[in-house]
Amino acid sequence: MTCTNLRFFFASALALSLTTVACGDDRGDSATASDSATTAPTTTDATMGDSTTTNTPTTTTEPTAGTGTDSETGTTTPDNPTTTTTTETTVTTGSLCNDPEDQPVNSPCTDSSGCGCDTEKCFVVPALGGFCGECLEDADCSPGGCSVPNPIAGVGATCNMGGPGEGCQTDAVCADAEFGICGTLLEVPGIITVATCGQCKDNADCTDPALANCTPTYDVPNFKGQLDCLADGSVENNFGCSLEDDGGNPAGNKACKSGFCGEASVMGLLKLGVCGECNEDADCPMGQMCSDPAVDLDMGALVGSVCM
Repeated sequence: MTCTNLRFFFASALALSLTTVACGDDRGDSATASDSATTAPTTTDATMGDSTTTNTPTTTTEPTAGTGTDSETGTTTPDNPTTTTTTETTVTTGSLCNDPEDQPVNSPCTDSSGCGCDTEKCFVVPALGGFCGECLEDADCSPGGCSVPNPIAGVGATCNMGGPGEGCQTDAVCADAEFGICGTLLEVPGIITVATCGQCKDNADCTDPALANCTPTYDVPNFKGQLDCLADGSVENNFGCSLEDDGGNPAGNKACKSGFCGEASVMGLLKLGVCGECNEDADCPMGQMCSDPAVDLDMGALVGSVCM
């Protein structure tokens, strides 16, 4: 999975059968002996019945060649039957784990039937497709949480231990008390939501007046990050900030050292707040314009707005 694939996003079960063919021959054997002095004709009849292949061993009795004629006594030794037991081996093909075409972790998939025995989990992201991974939800990873796939690196969903910045669905899986709140970090409605363990979901969770801003820290290459309570003016340009409305202005304006939190967008769908030099042309010196903040997927970095 490359950044080109991610941009496009924002714009096989193999059937097996086993046939066992059992063949049987009907044979008749006879043994006749004669002696020049005494002729005592004897006949040994041998009949082979039909052989049936089942899921249990079958027993077939066949005659073997006789020991021949005793010339001295003028008698014939009859053939002695022998018993041969054949055991049929049945291979079961119903389990996915027998399929040599099973895909390994991180492979593309459309449903769980295309993923291998390591996981048998296909996390499908609408409009992008699926990735074989370790989980679909937190319940698959107890006691930790489930981190959603990373479409930038082409990595499937992974289980974690509920640490800071790790994926989650509820607060219950966040193991560190200081980072015990599961908050939404990134979201494309109806397509994908990235929620991680942090200190807050919004400003209301930041009860310390000195750390009143619920601010995202983005780990773009790993499609992760976390929400923490930070002080006013503590975030440098080109780092994340909150786009939540705060009286008509982005709430992140207070957290940004510059006082400006702009909206960066990926194909108009994924929106992130980035601290920069301005939010509009009026924020720049006379004759300069405010550039748009951006997300550089190739570099895995945020680019704040600048006056130019």
